[in-house]
Parts: sequence; structure tokens; C-alpha cells
Amino acid sequence: MFCKNCGAEVADTAVICVKCGSATGVAIPTTAGAQSGAKSRAIYVLLAIFLGQLGIHNFYAGYSGRGAVQLVCAILSILLAVVFIGFLGLFVLWVWAVIEALTVTKDSSGQAFI
Repeated sequence: MFCKNCGAEVADTAVICVKCGSATGVAIPTTAGAQSGAKSRAIYVLLAIFLGQLGIHNFYAGYSGRGAVQLVCAILSILLAVVFIGFLGLFVLWVWAVIEALTVTKDSSGQAFI
């Protein structure tokens, strides 16, 4: 093929013209099936099961607001547990995290977990 800018002959797979540096319109090749920045669903689920009360899984997936709410609730539950109701609040937060682990399939940018 030929460069649209300078007319020089370029390879069919060239992304830019070697002579003038302008774009040829050919897409940059990527690895088949790879998603840049994709998060692992397995890691998300494991974080939800083991550290779900603290909202770590939501921070991992980019849901920082949701993660912050869970972290604050966990801190308040721990502080109140000493005085009042035991660790019921932490159990509720863990159940919340497990439900998220089972239902959330995409990160905050809408990209599916791999």
C-alpha cells in the first residue's frame, strides 16, 4: 500500500509511514483475547471471601465508594462490638461481600472480569 500523506510505499501491516511518520489507518495489532487492565474474577472472589468485611474486593474492582462504605462499617462494627452487640456487624458485612462475589461480573469501568 502507499502512504496517503507522502505517497511512499509502506508495508500492508505498517501503522505509520517510515518516510513521513503519518498514520496509515491500520489498527495496532493486539494479542488475541487479551483485555488491557482486565481484573481477575478469581482474585475478586477470594478477596471478597477473606477480606470482604473491609471492602478490599471493591477497591480491587475500582468501586472505591462502595469499598469505603464497607471499610467504615467494619471499623464502626469493631468499635461497637467492644461495647455492645458482639461481631454481628462484621458477619453482615461478610454476607454482603459474598453476595457481591456471586453477582458482580464487571469492574467499575464496565470491563468484564477475566
